[in-house]
Amino acid sequence: MAQSSFPFGASQISTEDQWSSYFRMFQVDGVFATSETGTDLKVTASNASTVSVAAGEAVIQGTYYGNSAALNVNVPTNSGGSSARKDLVVLRRDPSADATTVQYKTGGTNFPSLTQTLNGVWEIPLAQVTVAAGASVVPPSGVTDARWFVGRPAVFGSSAYRRPPVRGQIHIDNGTDLYLGDGTSWNYLGTAEPLAARTYTPVWTAGSTTINWGSGAQNIGRYKRISGNLYWVKIQIIPGPSGNPPDYPDPIQVTLPFPVQGSTREMFHVAMTSSNGEASAIGEAVVFPTETPSKISRIRFPLSDGGTFNVSHPEVTNWRTNYPINFRSGDCMTISGIYEIA
Repeated sequence: MAQSSFPFGASQISTEDQWSSYFRMFQVDGVFATSETGTDLKVTASNASTVSVAAGEAVIQGTYYGNSAALNVNVPTNSGGSSARKDLVVLRRDPSADATTVQYKTGGTNFPSLTQTLNGVWEIPLAQVTVAAGASVVPPSGVTDARWFVGRPAVFGSSAYRRPPVRGQIHIDNGTDLYLGDGTSWNYLGTAEPLAARTYTPVWTAGSTTINWGSGAQNIGRYKRISGNLYWVKIQIIPGPSGNPPDYPDPIQVTLPFPVQGSTREMFHVAMTSSNGEASAIGEAVVFPTETPSKISRIRFPLSDGGTFNVSHPEVTNWRTNYPINFRSGDCMTISGIYEIA
């Protein structure tokens, strides 16, 4: 098979097939429109023996088509039997005619197929038309919009100053975040961050004191963006072999990967187990944004009046390093949940 390439000084574009081949690389076939609800080349019916194609523009196989005024297209009478006839209104590019035009294609009990021959006759649909048996007119309900629309290239820019939100266009903010335009606003789709969760190092404190869980402690922090400003986070601490901090009077707190939004509390699930024969428990961790938006402020577990874990008639207590159990080497606590960042 011979190779070809153009345009170059010695191989200029000289045929319509070359132009078509060249430009169809840059744009898919379809109607130019700001919205799929617009009237560009839309087909309508009004109880007449014609259907109307509105003004509009399109591209088909790399060639331009324009219609500057409403165009009436004749509908053949359905005189072929007792069944409704299913037809198509198409936009047809015909190189032999040197033209792209609107055409009406009659079908049968099924809609006719599109003709699509590369560098030959090529059709794209504008509407499906159903003509009742014996009828010569088409009601408005007999037309179904079937337009294809051109694609819109993705654009990128800064989240601080975006272009207007064109419907159906993808906007890439700051090289990572994807948004879809709806004609009014940009709607968040996702992020180009890695699929795997990222890690951070949680900092554990009691009041202003940083807690030392001992050499070899397993202090794990993981997070992943889910959607928009929602993040999943998991924090786990297993004190090291010598990890046994003193009994600090203040509740234990732990940092999050990002501060929470500043208007409502955030809640996380907590599971704690002891390998020292003391207790296991399920509790909750709470962020109070007015106190500190960057930390879990309280880790709480249910207790009975006697100071032991009791899930039947629970009260709650704030967890400290040595209360209600002495959390030390061999014990494990896991905090996980989803929260909204600022």
